Amino acid sequence: MSTTNDKMNANNEIRKFKFPPNWKDNTKIKLLFASFHPRHLNEETYDSKMYFWMDLIKQYCTFMGKANISLRELQLQFKRGEQIPACLDAVLTQMEQQKMIRLRTEYEEDPMNSWRGWLVNSFVKRPLSRSWLKLKHSIFTPDAGVDSLVEWIHLEVLQSICHEMEEKVLLKNRGKLLHFEAFMSLCEACEMHIHVDFLDLCLLFHAARKQVALEVMIERQMRRIHLIKIPANENDSLIITEADHAMHDLEMTQANLLKQLEGIEEDIKSNENKALQYVKENKRQLAKTYLRKKRLLEKNHERRSIALHNIETLLSNVDEAQHSGVVLDAYKTGTKMLQKVLNNSGLKYDNVDEVLADVRETMDQHREIQDVMSNSTADVATNDEEELEIELHKLMGGKETTKPMNVVTNNNNKPELVIEDKDLIAMLNDLDVEDGTISQSSHKTLESV
Repeated sequence: MSTTNDKMNANNEIRKFKFPPNWKDNTKIKLLFASFHPRHLNEETYDSKMYFWMDLIKQYCTFMGKANISLRELQLQFKRGEQIPACLDAVLTQMEQQKMIRLRTEYEEDPMNSWRGWLVNSFVKRPLSRSWLKLKHSIFTPDAGVDSLVEWIHLEVLQSICHEMEEKVLLKNRGKLLHFEAFMSLCEACEMHIHVDFLDLCLLFHAARKQVALEVMIERQMRRIHLIKIPANENDSLIITEADHAMHDLEMTQANLLKQLEGIEEDIKSNENKALQYVKENKRQLAKTYLRKKRLLEKNHERRSIALHNIETLLSNVDEAQHSGVVLDAYKTGTKMLQKVLNNSGLKYDNVDEVLADVRETMDQHREIQDVMSNSTADVATNDEEELEIELHKLMGGKETTKPMNVVTNNNNKPELVIEDKDLIAMLNDLDVEDGTISQSSHKTLESV
């Protein structure tokens, strides 16, 4: 029944897939669906047809959210009415030669496609498998149906989907341990577009890159992923320990208790409503019966609430202890780094004290030198100012016997010129002035002075 539902869902999904515009052209489809002719007959047609199918397969894988495909699946999904593409086997062969796809069995043995895995597959496993196929076909009739069910992995689509899972799910949910079903629900909550049949292969890829840790269990003689651990950081252990199992069990118990409490609360409400209904109908005994059930449920609810509180307290203490351990490790690392820096740079108390004393002594010497230089400069400037005043007095027509103007030095070591009244009158008398340029009022002013 489940297989039938899966096929129906797959058919509904492929109906939403957008085929290229020439998909409705019967003439072009007839050519595209036909088997390939030798390439040397028409290289351009051969290459364009091969590119069409390779691109269509990539688009289909991206649309379905999975990189695992088979020849039979592609034939059914790309079926047009009663027409089935007869060239897809050649397309898959060409894609394998160009290293665009890999056998699923090879991928599961070597997800990272490493050099060692390539050597083993090329020189040991693949020759043995091919020799076995030759022997089998020589004895038995080849089964085309079985060969068409062989699954391939589209490597480019694989990289794209796994990168999306890393960005949307793994980086945002570090430090979690989840069941396979819970991880699937987490992918849906993170709006991760991935097919359920491809989820285990994508997890295998991340496990090979040491981004997740997987615990596998055997169920109905089949191996399946049971637990997925997302490390809290790059240095976290990739082993699912007993402590991880204990934490996971506590979280699962917490979730189950929450569901049970919700169910009990609904039952309490239902019994209370029935008791009220029987009271209205004057059926007191029935009302008492449902009230007793209600009280029993309330006691049960109280006990489970206490258990839930204890579990939540344990989880909170464990989380706090983990964070305290992280902080303590940070303190240790910071202390070691600081000690290393101090030792390398020679920053010790005695050295620092000596250096600061030298700095203070040097600054005092510099200050004294500046004071001496400033005083010497002020004396020179004062002498120069006096000589300039004498020379200026001669230029203004003064006599050598005339007493030079007094020069006073202020507190800022700057000369200040002081002129007495009689010197000022003498200077004015010595000035040559044109006739008529001084008014009568000016003469009176001078005479009064």
